[in-house]
Amino acid sequence: MSQRDLNEDEGTLIGFKGRRCFATLHTNSIRFRFDDQEKQGHYIWVDPPWVLLSGSEEITNSQSYSENRFEEWCRLFSAVRETTLQDFETGKDGEVTLVFANGLKNNPLDPDSDNRDLDYDHWYAYDL
Repeated sequence: MSQRDLNEDEGTLIGFKGRRCFATLHTNSIRFRFDDQEKQGHYIWVDPPWVLLSGSEEITNSQSYSENRFEEWCRLFSAVRETTLQDFETGKDGEVTLVFANGLKNNPLDPDSDNRDLDYDHWYAYDL
């Protein structure tokens, strides 16, 4: 679960703060890659459930993914195509909210849901 991820990867998250990153989409998972776009091995991977916010306004969420409308859905991520990770906030069970430049956030979706164990809520950070 997320607490294990936080225990293992919090140091990596701290190292990513202030660094330039960009989002790539893999169905309804997001990879925030850091620094040079050609490098492998410097990223935060976020699996569902999540929500992308601008301030308090929802841009989209992992449940909105549709294979039939993937290109249209991808355009909603233009604000995080290239940005900076400003900070991160942790929740009681190790959930992580990523805070980007210009008030953008990637939050876990409904972390207090009674059906949480039905969701695949995994994230991890990797930095060579």
